[in-house]
Amino acid sequence: MGVTVKDLLQLPSFRGAQVVTGTSRLHQTVSSLSVLEVADVNFFSQIIQTVQEEWYAEELVISSFYSIKDSVEQQCKTVQYLHDLGEVGLILYYVGIVMPDIADEVLKLAESLNFIIICMPRNDYSLRYNEVIYEVMEAIVSNQNVNEHFVNESLEKVSLLPEHLRSVEITLKLLSDRMKANIVLTNSNLDIINRVMWPRNSSLPVANLIRSMAPSILNGRTGEGELDSSCFVEYKRVQQKNGESLYLFIIKENTKLPPKTMDQISEVVQVAINLWGDKHNEVSEYALVKAIVNDESEKMRRLASLLYIDVSAIQMMWLVYIQDLSEERKIREDLKAHLSQYYKTAVIQMIDHCIVVLLGNCSYKYNEFEIAAEYIETTSLIDEISSIVYSPRMRNTQDVRRMYQLVNEASKEVHRIYHHRKLYTAAEVRSMKRAIDLSKQGEEITEECLSVLEPLLDDLDALTTLMTFLLDAKGNMDDCSKLLFVHKNTVKYRIKKICELIGYDVTINSESYDVYTACMVYRLIHN
Repeated sequence: MGVTVKDLLQLPSFRGAQVVTGTSRLHQTVSSLSVLEVADVNFFSQIIQTVQEEWYAEELVISSFYSIKDSVEQQCKTVQYLHDLGEVGLILYYVGIVMPDIADEVLKLAESLNFIIICMPRNDYSLRYNEVIYEVMEAIVSNQNVNEHFVNESLEKVSLLPEHLRSVEITLKLLSDRMKANIVLTNSNLDIINRVMWPRNSSLPVANLIRSMAPSILNGRTGEGELDSSCFVEYKRVQQKNGESLYLFIIKENTKLPPKTMDQISEVVQVAINLWGDKHNEVSEYALVKAIVNDESEKMRRLASLLYIDVSAIQMMWLVYIQDLSEERKIREDLKAHLSQYYKTAVIQMIDHCIVVLLGNCSYKYNEFEIAAEYIETTSLIDEISSIVYSPRMRNTQDVRRMYQLVNEASKEVHRIYHHRKLYTAAEVRSMKRAIDLSKQGEEITEECLSVLEPLLDDLDALTTLMTFLLDAKGNMDDCSKLLFVHKNTVKYRIKKICELIGYDVTINSESYDVYTACMVYRLIHN
């Protein structure tokens, strides 16, 4: 299906280019090309710190890293960012001119992620972006027609995504990008469930177009129509597991879809519904929460309206990970009983491997973190709970989705970093994710991070005390002494000596950040 990276490397504009990482992924299909190049390093940093709103599974990116040419750390962050977005790889220009070379840390990170970096001919001032852009896009357009492998390859791409991204909505986005068309999924009454526009900022009134075809659709007439000279519509019925019908619409401007394309697209969507769209048209709190965390915005708005839930009131999220899935119902009921005392809005549903708790309209006389701490201390089901992540200040559903995805990325490492706790804050999870990324950025960066601990490496008691104090006891001397089974004065003495040895006062927040990060990275590497 389409053109691969290996095919593109045969183009004249790539002559002399070298694949320096990700050589095992040259079979990847490419269906689009983007340029990531800004002059302002601060703006560039803002871009790479954002969390994905999309998934660009078939895209190559062109850049020279000009605005971050002096920062290996920012280059590593950019590679990680592009990988997390699902980009196929990076075409790097002007190596030897903008940057003297590609840093070893960047190469090691990219290779560990199996991320393709194509280095264009070095020290060559004559290179121009437009040559690659023209030839790549020409190859993509000429190979755009679907073939006999379209269905299997489309489904394989979605199945290889992280678990929280495998959804009907993401499948529709991939198909929309592939066909350069608007894709809409409706229920049997033609109410829109999912809508993916192409281009994404298109203002085409697809709802009106579908409504104008309602008489012929509901009377079972032919599955295509030409609404005006520049807009072509094809539709087909797909089935949910429970037998209910949905309508799939492909709306393409200016040109018709190639013959039989609709049949193959509908087959992909039908399988996606069977695999990842259980009760896709269901109206329930479960479906609402699933739509929020899967970025199914159209579906979320429809369900929230039908359920009379004001999603804009949601300002707090707990993510509750449990030991035994068979206890899920009991834990949900326990959470509901506790939280109903404090919140007017509480949506509690099991999604994938954790219980998602969305909260709003809290009584202002209560401290919200203390509500979470109280639950941990008083619940009789504490042994069934692995961890709870407390996430305040969820300004909108995008924040909810981003935090859900971030916690899922970091959750596997939580008990390697924090040994004796079950309640964590969103800020701690963000710190944890930074430490995880740092630990993967090559030996030089890791050694620099851990250098602050060097005076303690031969003193196991000091090292253990420091990490227990900062990570497990959250800087509390009493809690630290209990965890270490020593007297509080012993902890005070050790912490004082540690501060003298490393040159940082770890009892002061402003001085403890680098030490805190180093402790997390140390536990990740050595546990």
